[in-house]
Amino acid sequence: MTTATANEQRTRLLRDGYCHFPQILDADLLERTREVSDRMLDALPPKHLDEQKSTGSMISVYQDPHFADLVATLCAREALATLGFDNPKFASGFVISKPGGSPPLFWHQDWWGWDEECSYTWDQPMQAFLMWYLVDTTIDNGCLRVLRGTHRKRHSMHDAVPDAHTAELRAVVDPDHPAYQAQPEEVDVPVKAGDLVVGDSRLLHSAHANKTDQRRTVITLWYYPAWDELSEPIRARMAKAGQSYGWSPEVVQRLGSLLPTYDGDAEDATWNRIPGPRFT
Repeated sequence: MTTATANEQRTRLLRDGYCHFPQILDADLLERTREVSDRMLDALPPKHLDEQKSTGSMISVYQDPHFADLVATLCAREALATLGFDNPKFASGFVISKPGGSPPLFWHQDWWGWDEECSYTWDQPMQAFLMWYLVDTTIDNGCLRVLRGTHRKRHSMHDAVPDAHTAELRAVVDPDHPAYQAQPEEVDVPVKAGDLVVGDSRLLHSAHANKTDQRRTVITLWYYPAWDELSEPIRARMAKAGQSYGWSPEVVQRLGSLLPTYDGDAEDATWNRIPGPRFT
């Protein structure tokens, strides 16, 4: 990737809240990830699907050691380095798959540290999602959609859905809720299998309904891309969370330098998903 292209990608991430790296995942790793994901999805009980009707599924990557290879894959590190992040740390991840015939995903943002000053002042993400799509996505099968720039600027959806991570919204108790509705300025992000989408956790995003008869699966992995620049309270909380990965110690060691560490004595940052009134 040329310097100019790298600069364009970083500019998109900082300005729009996301960027797109086409066709960078190794074909073998893509296929193995499909196989593992499909096996896990086939085993889901009906109750899980009922509770996650909007998301489709929410399976921790800790349920299979294979995903450690995806977390640590070189192309992910290179993509983050291209964006200016040389010392990222891994947080968590999920297999998120919308079955055929499933409704839209609710609009939401995923940042949890809104009590921290950096949440309102940083141009770059404190926490970033890396979305690996295992199939080609379109509007018909539930591709990603975003509200550009909402990682840095308040949108009406912040007030309409202050906390989107509720059991009622996941289960689509009220299909007419504003959380599921199209927005005039929304931007669709269709991708090919093996593409990577990187986004700021503060960005408002959702997904279209899956109107096909095939599942649409994405592996969403969370990283702290600028770990060394984060506040001590954030690093304190996340380093402790990293000590409880659900993989065996041998599997965790595959992550190498991606493991979060903190040696200070700061109190943990407060978990708060709702932006404060100063977010304008």
